[in-house]
Amino acid sequence: MRRAAAVAALAVLAVLAVLLPAGCGVRPSGVITGGPAPRAAGGWVRLYLVKDGTLTPVLRRADPHTRPTQTLELLLAGPTGDERADGYTTEVPPGLGPVAVQAGELAATVAVAGDPVALSATAAGQIACTVVDAVSADPAARPRFTVTLTGPGRSRGPERCPRPG
Repeated sequence: MRRAAAVAALAVLAVLAVLLPAGCGVRPSGVITGGPAPRAAGGWVRLYLVKDGTLTPVLRRADPHTRPTQTLELLLAGPTGDERADGYTTEVPPGLGPVAVQAGELAATVAVAGDPVALSATAAGQIACTVVDAVSADPAARPRFTVTLTGPGRSRGPERCPRPG
């Protein structure tokens, strides 16, 4: 009986000795890049909030057919409770709305109810980045995309997103 157990143990060790060097069957390869980060699509929009003084993209659930104006209204509503708990803030004043967005190939105009000139540079950046992400389907065009903010008798811009999209 001892001999049978020893033979079985040796058989198991022999099988392991053959299988272990084989690993999981994944062959080594060079570095594989995944390309640019995916855009927020299919039920998500990307808003730009502030965390530790830096513009930071945040994904928010939304209808897949959300329009740029609706995305900007989400930004005007400010961070959710969970986002605030995670340290996100905003410099976009809530009284800036209602808003309207008209977009072209490399430029958009955002009409706001408040004074766009009174916005901080960070608030203007939040708006510009959120709009650029909402309307520009071409990641290569985003650095050239401009956003002009217009309000009652005043305008600001063109602004560019200070972050790469």
